[in-house]
Amino acid sequence: MHQLLEHFLNRALDVMSLGAPPVPLLRELASAVQDLLPGCLVGINVLDKPRRTFRHSIFPGLPEEFARRLEGNVIDGKRGSCGLGVLTGKVINVADVASDERFSKEWKALFAQYQLASLVSIPAITSNGDAQGSVAVIHPKSTPLQPEQIESIKSVAELCAKICAYSRTLETNQILLGELEHRIRNLYLTVGGVANLTIKSYPTPSEFRKVFSDRLNMMHRAHSFALGRNTIGLSQLMEEMLAPYSKDYQISISGPDITLAPDAACALALAVHELGTNASKYGALSSSGGVLTVRWNILSNSELGSLPIFILKWEESRGPLVIPPSRKGYGTSMIGGALRNAFDGGAIFTFDPCGFTCEITAPLSSSLCNEAINTTTLV
Repeated sequence: MHQLLEHFLNRALDVMSLGAPPVPLLRELASAVQDLLPGCLVGINVLDKPRRTFRHSIFPGLPEEFARRLEGNVIDGKRGSCGLGVLTGKVINVADVASDERFSKEWKALFAQYQLASLVSIPAITSNGDAQGSVAVIHPKSTPLQPEQIESIKSVAELCAKICAYSRTLETNQILLGELEHRIRNLYLTVGGVANLTIKSYPTPSEFRKVFSDRLNMMHRAHSFALGRNTIGLSQLMEEMLAPYSKDYQISISGPDITLAPDAACALALAVHELGTNASKYGALSSSGGVLTVRWNILSNSELGSLPIFILKWEESRGPLVIPPSRKGYGTSMIGGALRNAFDGGAIFTFDPCGFTCEITAPLSSSLCNEAINTTTLV
């Protein structure tokens, strides 16, 4: 096992240095571990934390249908051992799936369909304590894993955690590159829109030059936040990002003081820039009299041991009639991916005819916030 781990650690470094996708490597690793455990089937699950699902499930020794059944299901600790292991951070040993009350009927039926009896699930946890997925070893009921085998698989799970964490970093980088390309396309339209808006209110050359120059500088500052690495307060971030629109529209920003972690500041800057750009093209910031309200707060979480919940609401009103898009566009995908990878956040978009809204939620972890905050109730 030691030689296998050393080999795949080097392979992981190669994959990371090339920026290659990690799933093929995880498949190779699962197959190699499986070869060392005769009669067993080995699988690796990659966690999608905000949705509390597995976004990838890899079982080389089973039909693809088995793995697809595991992907996308909500992890609640009441359906199977892999989800329970991720939630608790503990090794879950299941001697008989058919009689184990921790398994739901659908998962018992799935295991029976493939004539699977017993398994051990080991969470893949990084050095900072974050669960990134799990390693599952399905074995015959008559030959349970020995303690030393489980200890060896824990080392495999540690390596898996690093590879899974890398997959999230890779996705973040791809999002940033896609955002850069998207921004370049939008930049000319945005500058043109700001110029047209400015000349309507400030028609004389001297006034136009001063106001337009100030707005371009504000746009530059807003762009720089999206690629910066410094901590910043959420209020300051919002004020800076929305400054180009503040002279001509009614914009309200409110919420408790929160100092953002660098990755969180970057992700929120990307999200607010995209929301602001869309509002200036189609929404409340595209016509006279438009109103934008941005407010955030912290909610206590009733679940035992769970972190408080951060909620931010972007609400537009008094703009043009909102028409829902016919398909999911780049902007919504980019916002969701950026928030998910930076601080396990998620976004819900509502296209009400009277005004577009976006609600961003996330656990109040150190990935989002650099300081402790008292929980309150969102009004």
